[in-house]
Amino acid sequence: MNDQKNKDSNLSGMNDEEMVEVHVKLNKEKHPPTEGFLIAPLIFVFVFGCLIFFCSIQLAHSTNGFQVDPPQEVVELSDEEKEILRIERKIDSGKKLYAVNCASCHQPSGLGLGDQYPPLAGSEWVSANPELIVKVILKGLKGEIQVKGKTYAPAGGMAAVTNLKSDRDIANVTTYVRQAWGNDATEVTEQEVANARADSAEQKDQWIGEALQSEYLSVASTE
Repeated sequence: MNDQKNKDSNLSGMNDEEMVEVHVKLNKEKHPPTEGFLIAPLIFVFVFGCLIFFCSIQLAHSTNGFQVDPPQEVVELSDEEKEILRIERKIDSGKKLYAVNCASCHQPSGLGLGDQYPPLAGSEWVSANPELIVKVILKGLKGEIQVKGKTYAPAGGMAAVTNLKSDRDIANVTTYVRQAWGNDATEVTEQEVANARADSAEQKDQWIGEALQSEYLSVASTE
């Protein structure tokens, strides 16, 4: 206690220059408790940094380089598998088009509706030359027709399906109809649709049902 009082009294008796000199000497002295003080934190930072680095490498390998959507494994398909996939996609597209443009009359089941709208399931109109069904879609149909031995006469006939504008859409929906509900007819190609479109270019009105039936179905029945 007395030493502290003596030290304080000595400091109080110093002028400014002496005070500065004392502080300089104190700053140069290294206190024993602080020797090596910075070494431990630096070692800790180094070890922690190495740990983060190696963990990041491991995590990158296990998460495909931190990608949110990792790349899918590429599977090489055979020609036969590619063809099956193409047909499946075509039929799936045709099914969606049918639901929007045709199902309200011919029904999702393809069984038709009353005496107005004939069935497509098991219909000879569907399984015949694909030109027949394509032409009906392009220009519509009027008059009586025979389907599966029953007479149908839609009021006002069937209008052209104008929402199906492209050859691809028509090829897709007709392929679906020809292969749905137990039907087993061949695929309809875009080229076949284009040919039927060219053949129908001069047709201004709806097709007459009896005329189409005579042209396409009488031939099919004699084969």
